[in-house]
Amino acid sequence: MSVIPNFAGNFLGTAASVASYPAMGSPFGTWIKPGGRIAAFVRSTGAQDGDDLFAASGMLVQSINEGLKRCRSGFNDIVFVLPGHTETYSTSGAVWANLVAGAQIIGCGVPGATNNPNITLSNTGASIALNVAGCTIGGLNINSATAAVTGAVVITGAGVSVCGNFFSFTGALGANAPIQLTGGANANISANLIVADSTAALINVTNAASTNFTIAGNLLRQTQGTSGGVGVNVANTAGISGWIHRNLYKTATDGTPQSLAVVIGAGAITTVGAFENYGTDAEGGSGILSPVANDGT
Repeated sequence: MSVIPNFAGNFLGTAASVASYPAMGSPFGTWIKPGGRIAAFVRSTGAQDGDDLFAASGMLVQSINEGLKRCRSGFNDIVFVLPGHTETYSTSGAVWANLVAGAQIIGCGVPGATNNPNITLSNTGASIALNVAGCTIGGLNINSATAAVTGAVVITGAGVSVCGNFFSFTGALGANAPIQLTGGANANISANLIVADSTAALINVTNAASTNFTIAGNLLRQTQGTSGGVGVNVANTAGISGWIHRNLYKTATDGTPQSLAVVIGAGAITTVGAFENYGTDAEGGSGILSPVANDGT
């Protein structure tokens, strides 16, 4: 039985279980859920010499927003973003105005590679706002060198998946987390590599409507060397619920091998579980099982 590898090298499921898992892209193939279709291919440079029929068929567009215009709401249609595609968002606000429920934005490449589809946020207010139900982003490079980006990725829609992406934020974010779950139920944030300079958490969970989430298998590297935040933070808010497991967190502060990978606010202790999260300091070496603040484990 075939398996679906994720970015962190773990396994997210089998071919038999793919019907319950969002469509995902990888160098090994992409699953399209029943009822969905390929809505568009996206490449900023347009058609190239040697392109096959997809380029001549009208399915090739030059921006993700153009591809999203072709998605049917609620059908899990896929926008494939091709190697070499680049987009820079230089204005404030949600970058994908045409996002619809169930849309899957899938990069066709290897996350982190220079030719992988690359999304750049160059305005402090530019935001990948995942505010509709069931949408997925996977296999993308998402980066910014801009300081104080306030809402790089904000999840408010139900059933949103952010899986298998490479996030790199070299600008000082201050107290802003690069990934924020602020009310979307059943979110899945898994198998991402997240590198950021932030005094806040790299993944921040707030809002009582953030229920039944999964945060798993992420590689988290904090580059803020003096007052960097934890890997995953859950607000002190009753009603928040979910699982946080198998995340690896590396702090940039030397000599603190037990830096917290996870902090759970007292209001969410009874409804949020965390296990097998590892942390290490900037000196490298093997990660150690990281303590989890406030949850009694």
